[in-house]
Amino acid sequence: MRSKISLVIFFVFVVVGLWWGIAGRGEDLLTPKGEEVIKEKPYEKYSFENLAKRGGVVSKIEVVGNKFYFKSEGRRISGETNRPVGSDHVGVVVMARGYVEKEGYRTGIGTHNAAKYFSERGYTTYAPDFSGYGESDPEDESALGARLVKPVEILDMIASVQATTKLPIFLWGHSNGGQIMISVAEILGKREPSLQGQSSQVKAVTLWAPVSKPFPYNILYYTDDASDSGKWLRGQISEFEKEYDVFNYSIDRYLDWINIPIQIHQGSLDEAVPKVWSDNLSKALKGKEKTVNYFVYPGADHNMKPNWDSVVMRDLEFFASLNH
Repeated sequence: MRSKISLVIFFVFVVVGLWWGIAGRGEDLLTPKGEEVIKEKPYEKYSFENLAKRGGVVSKIEVVGNKFYFKSEGRRISGETNRPVGSDHVGVVVMARGYVEKEGYRTGIGTHNAAKYFSERGYTTYAPDFSGYGESDPEDESALGARLVKPVEILDMIASVQATTKLPIFLWGHSNGGQIMISVAEILGKREPSLQGQSSQVKAVTLWAPVSKPFPYNILYYTDDASDSGKWLRGQISEFEKEYDVFNYSIDRYLDWINIPIQIHQGSLDEAVPKVWSDNLSKALKGKEKTVNYFVYPGADHNMKPNWDSVVMRDLEFFASLNH
């Protein structure tokens, strides 16, 4: 009897030891029936291929004064909206700002001036704060998860707008928001046939000094500005790469999916986004026979000063040329 008990105890230790050995090596486990246990990858759904299959998810847009609220991925997202005065409504502009520190952030930073300009000329504008900003619900706990979900929030914003209007929709993105809008334009262009109606209202995208380098270099380029010189974020990226193929989330791999006209603006003295990035983006898009307008403003900075008036006027003309 004692020998049987000893044998059982020994067997338990062997099984537990094997389990920990496999788990420690990060390999897939097997069920008692020999079936492979697939480790869940929560951000696989945000790959460009999967987002093209997902489609935008519609939610009700609640407007309170100049603020609006909608839902994306279960989170309530706030933002600023500007509506034309009178009945001459000619279109909608969905906007994505660049990176802003949470401390001192307020709704409308990075988009308000351009939104006001467009709304005064007949366009309704929507500029979401994104999760974790403004009155939005908290963002994803993972630094990379919080970044990967931003194109999803824009896709759901577009779908929600389409549920309320038949007017043409235009996309506007500045800096990191430019990277988001490039992603969105790619995903919209590759929608499943049953979802193509969700992208047909989107007529064009305009990009102001877009961050157009591949993922994750688009993040790594700016890590020197962090208090720890980017050590923590580099660690996050390293862990991400162990589980995911970064090419599945990188805009440079999907430029051929874009099927709407693109307008790019770049200042020659931009200290945040090197001019050569936009040079190369324009060249790559033209090499794929995409419709591209590329404007360089000698002496202009990251916010297009002192050429801001010329930039928004060109965008207005760009929208009008496609507004049919």
